[in-house]
Amino acid sequence: MKHRRSHLMKASLTGIVFAAVLLVFVGFARGPFSGKPETTVIKDVWIFDGKTVIPKGTVVFQDGRITVVGKNISIPANADVIDGTGKTLLPGLIDAHVHIISPDHLKQSLVFGVTTNIDMFMDVKMMNSIKKKQAEGAVPDMSHLVSPGTLVTAPKGHGTQYGIAIPTITRPEEAQEFVDDRIAEGSDFIKIIYEDGSAINVDFPTINKEILVALVEAAHKRGKIVVVHACSLEFCHHCFEAGADGLAHLYFDGAYDPDFGRRAAEKGMFVIPTLSVLETMGGITVLPRIDKDPRLAPYLTPQDVGAINMKSSITTGEASYRAAEKALKQLREAGVPILAGTDMPNPGMIIGGSLHRELELLVAAGLTPLKALAGATSLPAEKFSVEGRGMIKPGYHADLLLVKGDPTKDVKATREILDVWKDGVRVDRVAYLAKVKKARKKKEELKAAPPPEYALPGLISDFEGDEVTARFGAGWSVSTDAMMGGKSKAEFKLAKGGAHGSRGSLLITGNVVGDSPVKWAGALFSPGKRMMTPANLSFKKSISFWAKGEGKTYSIMVFAQSLGFQPAMQRFSAGSEWTECVFSFESLGLEGYDIMGIFIGGSMESGPFTLQIDDVRLK
Repeated sequence: MKHRRSHLMKASLTGIVFAAVLLVFVGFARGPFSGKPETTVIKDVWIFDGKTVIPKGTVVFQDGRITVVGKNISIPANADVIDGTGKTLLPGLIDAHVHIISPDHLKQSLVFGVTTNIDMFMDVKMMNSIKKKQAEGAVPDMSHLVSPGTLVTAPKGHGTQYGIAIPTITRPEEAQEFVDDRIAEGSDFIKIIYEDGSAINVDFPTINKEILVALVEAAHKRGKIVVVHACSLEFCHHCFEAGADGLAHLYFDGAYDPDFGRRAAEKGMFVIPTLSVLETMGGITVLPRIDKDPRLAPYLTPQDVGAINMKSSITTGEASYRAAEKALKQLREAGVPILAGTDMPNPGMIIGGSLHRELELLVAAGLTPLKALAGATSLPAEKFSVEGRGMIKPGYHADLLLVKGDPTKDVKATREILDVWKDGVRVDRVAYLAKVKKARKKKEELKAAPPPEYALPGLISDFEGDEVTARFGAGWSVSTDAMMGGKSKAEFKLAKGGAHGSRGSLLITGNVVGDSPVKWAGALFSPGKRMMTPANLSFKKSISFWAKGEGKTYSIMVFAQSLGFQPAMQRFSAGSEWTECVFSFESLGLEGYDIMGIFIGGSMESGPFTLQIDDVRLK
């Protein structure tokens, strides 16, 4: 990218917002399961039961439940017998921190051996629809869901910016009724946001300590555990004092306290470090991404690959990640339960697959493979009261993962997946692989598609006519966060005078409303024949335009099928003089073959704005 004072700002937590908008474009049906449960025997297999290892044992399961575990087991007649020599059988994995946007997430995760997902904030109606199915019996085509539904936050606090209308709390006296209402609508546990944004240089309203304490007491009174999102060391200590049960993240403000691990242990807390998201925000790559691993890469759709390689808009720096590693070492030495969670769908992560990388990050940070595996099986099941899952024991659900090799010695062996069962039903990974290949073929078709008619010269709009037009595509339209429940507004019109003394330009005016990072208002160009349909723009390497503004920070967002749920985003500044802005597809993490929309306008700074653009083109 070539631009004065501009820098990369790809979307991070905005994934939840744009999921609803872009889900329709993903179009990748996920239903990887097969047949009825039957009596299955896995013999002579190395067993990690969730806590300990049973060398060369046998596991029998029938009608969705494990019936026998041990050695020298007699094999039932007419059973499906699998030779486990050289293989390891584990409980189905549990991701202890995700955000479920679609039921398809719960289907896709099975392919990667993740049979339970502990959600930390989702739409309540969707949650209850899924839980209704679970309550009616086994749901072998979806991973098991545990969720608080909505979260607990202050008005305009973190969590209110995602386009989902949620209740908020303002006084300690409201705590019991608030918690009771959450439980009545189906919350399995209480998730609290105690976050002022200081760790990420954002200003969020937050609940105070008195409300935090009142909420914890109210939840415990009803027998529910409390997990808190607190991103600074100071606020984590407040959670200790309030008696919370767990931290949804390790802190990432780069602070250090030699007593952190000891205090967490004294308070009996568990911690979900989410190293995957801390690494992405730190702007570093500690370990290779999973799209480079031949054991997992064949199962990744183009959208998955785009998500894995997306960078975060939140930049905390490498020091914050290293501070989290030190804190994790303290927790380990103090015996604090450490649970494996990814915080999917933040940039760099996908459902299911990214948990394997989280395990590797935990081991790289000092956990033994056994401890890391317990953190993705028995420990989250225990802490979140996931009955009958997370271990290989008689009577438990037959949620199982069979891999080649020994992940208790090399945790990356969890990626060498041979079979997955959910409620005793084998997941059809072969059918899923065929769907991935179909999606990749579609990608190749998009890449082979001709450029839009009249697009080859590269000019999109020079605004020299009497109307706002484009040389190709579906043209320009106003785009705001209103589609997600926001209140930002924008309009545009032709203005006299453009860059290089030309006749005209496009004047975009608007008002970006709200304190959250997810807000926008401006103009959107759709290069396809219809709005938000993909067009192959890969015949050029970058997007450019000339801009003049008020010295504020503006944004360009590019929507592409390959990015799945999230647009690529970069900031730019525009002052009183015309300045050229050039954004390469490479810097945006795009190949350019499936561009659906190019947005230019305000998003990062709240308040009214004025921006003129001219000579928008591909280069």
